[in-house]
Amino acid sequence: MPYFHHKGAQIHYADVGSLAIEPQKPPLLLIHGAGSSHISWALQLRELSSMNRMIAIDLSGHGKSDDVEGNASLDETYSLEVAALVEHLELNDFILVGHSMGGGIAMSYCLNSSLPPPKALVLVDTSPVLELSKLALGLVKEAIEDRLFLFKSQFFEDYTDTYKVKELEDRIRKANPGVLQRDLAACDKFNIADRVHNIQEPTLVLVGEHDDIINPKVAENLRNNLPNADLAIVRGAHHAPMIEQPNEFNRLLLNYIASIEEKDDA
Repeated sequence: MPYFHHKGAQIHYADVGSLAIEPQKPPLLLIHGAGSSHISWALQLRELSSMNRMIAIDLSGHGKSDDVEGNASLDETYSLEVAALVEHLELNDFILVGHSMGGGIAMSYCLNSSLPPPKALVLVDTSPVLELSKLALGLVKEAIEDRLFLFKSQFFEDYTDTYKVKELEDRIRKANPGVLQRDLAACDKFNIADRVHNIQEPTLVLVGEHDDIINPKVAENLRNNLPNADLAIVRGAHHAPMIEQPNEFNRLLLNYIASIEEKDDA
């Protein structure tokens, strides 16, 4: 299992597809959301690694990474862990992909001019403002919908890939609830609304059609505040479109990667 060390912690990451990929194809670096892990990207790691190198980090305290003491922040803690992985792997011309809290981390990374910039950015169901007071109702609704989905899947023995990933993520969160609480506290302090327009990287904003936490209107506002961004809505998805509608999510992601590669060839 690949690890690297950062500030005394052993940080885990998944790295698949690197041996069979054309060197000119951009690697994708994936950042998970609050209380989650690299497992949230399982259906992308499996399906897209034949076309692009896929790298997914477990932030400190998540997945197989060591925990760290104290509070965390999206810009001073997590984005610097991502930067340490970029340095460790000597990545160039990579595409940074972040989901929910991970999207905030990706934006913080891009706003840090001292870090190697990504070739492009993909922001999934995220916002430049992640204050809990603005998201609380949506978080409750999404949690209820996830419980109902898991119950129905178990009752009807409908063990789809979506069920398997959601069920594993649910078990991981229950095993270490303190990690989710720390993440939510970090999100509550995250507000870059006055700086998001400084992100110059080409960006795809992706959002689930039925997301109750970051609804499509919020995603549209984010797209409008970025100088070089497109918006795509994942039909039939809630807050985790890469899990809930993986085929459509992967199609949109691959189309965007192709558009970035076409610009490079032009």
